[in-house]
Amino acid sequence: MFGERHPADQTRVLLVDPAVFTGPYDAALTGGLLESGISASWATRGNRADLFNEIPHDLVHPIYYPGVELSAKQAGYHRKIKKGLSHVASTQRLIRLSNASDFDILHFQWLVLPFADLLAIKAIRPRIPIVLTVHDSTPFNGNPTSNAQKYGYRKALTSVDHLIVHTNRAKDSLAADGIPRANITVIPHGPLSLPVRPQISPSAQRNSKWTFVLFGRLQDYKGLDTLIEALASIDNARRAQFRVIIAGEPFMDIDALKARAQQLGVQDNLEWRLKRLTQQEMAELFEEADSFIFPYKRIDASGVYYTVKGYRKWIIASDLGAFSDEISDDVGALFPAGDKAALAQKIADGIGRTPAGDASIGSSWSEIGKMHADLYRRLLQRRVADGQQQQFQR
Repeated sequence: MFGERHPADQTRVLLVDPAVFTGPYDAALTGGLLESGISASWATRGNRADLFNEIPHDLVHPIYYPGVELSAKQAGYHRKIKKGLSHVASTQRLIRLSNASDFDILHFQWLVLPFADLLAIKAIRPRIPIVLTVHDSTPFNGNPTSNAQKYGYRKALTSVDHLIVHTNRAKDSLAADGIPRANITVIPHGPLSLPVRPQISPSAQRNSKWTFVLFGRLQDYKGLDTLIEALASIDNARRAQFRVIIAGEPFMDIDALKARAQQLGVQDNLEWRLKRLTQQEMAELFEEADSFIFPYKRIDASGVYYTVKGYRKWIIASDLGAFSDEISDDVGALFPAGDKAALAQKIADGIGRTPAGDASIGSSWSEIGKMHADLYRRLLQRRVADGQQQQFQR
């Protein structure tokens, strides 16, 4: 998949995903870039033995968070401060790496601490173009954050050379906030897959109840509260026919949601798997699922969706972002985001439903790699043209 590394005539791009927040996406994008003649390297945290590392080791510059193993979510206040300071120091390492190496483009996938990242943008941009992929047009998925963070994020959006988004709706949203449309390119999210197969015994019996699955990092914007409220409005006889597996690492208060489920009398419909699943556990879960639920409150594109859509299971999702663009009536059902009554109806109607169409159809990573390569080359040509114009004006 990854082929020859760094021939001399290739455009050299340094991509930045400090905490490897989207490892499967990063690895798939790398393959597409290499196919399109782009030499791709990554600035990330170091490889960790407890996590699967999707990006090939020889393409990684492990400059982020040395000696800081715990995520800010897992750590206490003092460790969060330590990680924040480590990010600032890592940003200085990014500036030095960019200056010392012959990269043609710097491409941020995520801004973690926008004010610190903005320092890197301002230091590096005079030398090479900078691209930022805005995976979600709502900053930080709408999670509570400081006004300073929001301001820094907004400032960063207007300080880079170009933005990439995954949907036309995301482009419209950024344009409505004052970003020039000419500075935004829509490049779709590609399909993701697991490198393992489920190890299920041929004699294993499927659960007699229809199995809905909500999977991924458990955060407020994913609408778990909407799902629990929706279950309460489904009649008991219908609820007896299904279960909902909620699987993933919590990044929110789960105890309050469990208490609400108990209060509403829907706790028996829920099975909680509250941890970061291994890839093997994910493969088993996706095989176990009969249907996937995405009751998101806001989203542009979901890595989980792009991982599971190839399994040809019925998909129920909020009418948002990539869900709106891709989910047709023959592969799933959409409902207005936050509408618990509509969600309840889609769940009740979805018991026993299987897709007639194929949700896995979409842009390949080869095509996506070429779209990125074309953008990079346009930006470099513009830099050359701008430099020639400045020389002429002198």
